[in-house]
Amino acid sequence: MTKLFGLSVVLAIFAASSSATSLNETELLESRAAATKKSCMITLPGVGRFNQYVRYDFAKWSKFPLGLSISNYGITADPEDEEHPFDQFYGLNNVVLKRGRPLQLRVPGGQTQSPIQGAEFTTAYDDILFASVRTVAKVSNVAGTCHGFFFYKSDTQETDIEIRTSFPTTIFLTNQKSSPKALTSTFDTKSPLDMTSDFHEYRFDWLKGVTKFYVDGKFVGSLKKNVPTMPGSMVWNNWANGGSWSGGPPERDSVLEIRSIEMYYNRTSVTGVNCK
Repeated sequence: MTKLFGLSVVLAIFAASSSATSLNETELLESRAAATKKSCMITLPGVGRFNQYVRYDFAKWSKFPLGLSISNYGITADPEDEEHPFDQFYGLNNVVLKRGRPLQLRVPGGQTQSPIQGAEFTTAYDDILFASVRTVAKVSNVAGTCHGFFFYKSDTQETDIEIRTSFPTTIFLTNQKSSPKALTSTFDTKSPLDMTSDFHEYRFDWLKGVTKFYVDGKFVGSLKKNVPTMPGSMVWNNWANGGSWSGGPPERDSVLEIRSIEMYYNRTSVTGVNCK
């Protein structure tokens, strides 16, 4: 849960890919096969209609792909806030991409002074309004960080999938409160899988009036309160600030590995895929 910084890169990749992840879950393959494109829209049965599609298989890249941007900014701690005792900094060197390997988001181990280094990247555009986002990732087995896959416009327009590595069997799913007086909508679910030993798909469908969550294609729950209504960006990060939520900082390097990201989504500034 972070505040984003502005970036000038605004190019996305729209070409669809026929490749699937190495996960052999039947539900995942069937959901991809069911997607159809007509004119400027892609239809996902049971999900919705979207004007954009992109898939990033990070092992195929040696440079960071266009359409995504690595974060490079800091967050200053509030000395009166026990939940944020350390400053943070998202640095370029903590996002590691090498051809043939998953993308790595690193929080270096052994940090004891501010700012605590972390890793983050975002979409290079901030006009996404409703989406189905599937991230195939392996969770770090080092306690003391928080992994986030989320939509962000502001602190009151945010949907999160979060995994706290100090609690490696639990996934935290949230729509942040939509006003200062509102209550946060959230629930957590025990993962039926070992998230640290293999790659799994973490998905949220952010739709009008509801946010739905899935793990490896299996529905785990939904939220109908505080659903974001304004366009913004998608964000992926690995961070620690010494508070009770993230824990840490970690004693050893904490590495979140992301094999692929697949997004069906709407952009408010463009008309659709291959529209003429």
